[in-house]
Amino acid sequence: MIALSFRTFLYTFVAAAVLSSCGGGGRRGNHGKEETDPPAASQEPAAGTAAAGPSAAAPKSLRAKLYLEASGSMFPYDAPGSKGEFNASLQQLLTAFETEKGGSTELFAVNDNVYPLGVSFQELVEKPDVFSLARGKGDSKNTDFSLIFKTILSDLKEGDVGVLFSDLIYSTPSTSAQSSAKILADVETLMQTTFAPQAKGKSLLLLQLTGEFKGTYYPHHGGGKAYAGSRPYYIALLATNATMKALLSEEKFESLRRFEELPGFESFHYFTSAADNVPFYTVLLKDADQAGSFEQSHQERKNDKAAVHTLESIDADRKTKGLTIVLGVDLGGFYLPEAYKTNPKSYVLESDEGFRIQKIIAEKGPEGYTHKFLLNTAEPQGGGKREITLRLKRRFPPDWIARTTTEDDTDTRSGDFAGSTFGLLNFTRGIEKAYNPQKADTYFAVTVYLQD
Repeated sequence: MIALSFRTFLYTFVAAAVLSSCGGGGRRGNHGKEETDPPAASQEPAAGTAAAGPSAAAPKSLRAKLYLEASGSMFPYDAPGSKGEFNASLQQLLTAFETEKGGSTELFAVNDNVYPLGVSFQELVEKPDVFSLARGKGDSKNTDFSLIFKTILSDLKEGDVGVLFSDLIYSTPSTSAQSSAKILADVETLMQTTFAPQAKGKSLLLLQLTGEFKGTYYPHHGGGKAYAGSRPYYIALLATNATMKALLSEEKFESLRRFEELPGFESFHYFTSAADNVPFYTVLLKDADQAGSFEQSHQERKNDKAAVHTLESIDADRKTKGLTIVLGVDLGGFYLPEAYKTNPKSYVLESDEGFRIQKIIAEKGPEGYTHKFLLNTAEPQGGGKREITLRLKRRFPPDWIARTTTEDDTDTRSGDFAGSTFGLLNFTRGIEKAYNPQKADTYFAVTVYLQD
């Protein structure tokens, strides 16, 4: 779990079923261990990579399917006279797909249902107010998230990337009569039951952006209030596992995943199943950063194992008396910020000999690794069979979600209003529960064996 920044990360699954209405006075109604907490995730995407899950043929081309939330609460993001950040992000993202394959983009408006916009991509671009194309389609006071996600996911074919532009604020015609606690509990449950059924077949990448809002804001209680200023909004990218893996890792699709270049880009979070996803790893023998000496075990060599997991003939460094083992790990299948991957505090290291993570270096090696881990101990004990186990922490919520969420959006003059979204934590926590029902707190564990 993490936030912000793009080019190397993890991959997995999503789905749909039962999320309801969003209504409002114009919106949609009213709506030995070494272990330390990892730091806040960095704000720029790392570089390139893959995922877990059943393998499927990679698509040869990718096409976008835009789902534009046409509700009263969204119209002010592209109001006349605004700076146009929302429209610019939408066009920039979709243009990359159109450049890849002209005329392939499908366009829909969503609120109480999913409606074809009935225009070409060129017509979308030429409209000074993108929402003018969606006005009159469906009920702008009611956004049925259950139906929206169910439709998007069920209609996804290999090569399709569903792109939902939304503020992700849950409300129904009945929310005005409910306490905020009841509303938030409802949305968490509904999101979990919506995403759980297909969580191992589809993937979700959530981007947070900021854009100018100029119009009427509809809080979860009370009538609409005029507001002019910055507001968060979100882009949810949904695809099958093979398609998402191609989007996030294949070099030929690199231009499609420059999310950090979108106007107003802030952060991201990638929802992944907790299914076992052990990466490739190997001890790097004779590496320049190694201290001391060791070799691959005779038995492992006899079995013709290319990856080095077991060491023998271990001797400490003659000068320092310490031992440094260099471990190469392929983190390419984990869609996380590069700053998170290279921070030792993002890991748990278990060792009987007091090994610690001295340093992590982003480096692609011919053996197939993406990062080097320098594992050091000052006083190796030796004798018998010992283990060093490395685990990558899985944490939710990431800092940006915890920081953005609010349980009270009624005061538009509050200093926090410009950067907050009502119920975002509950909305995303429901999705996280669907993806990680086992409540796993790590992504993987890899072990190196030492024997004398």
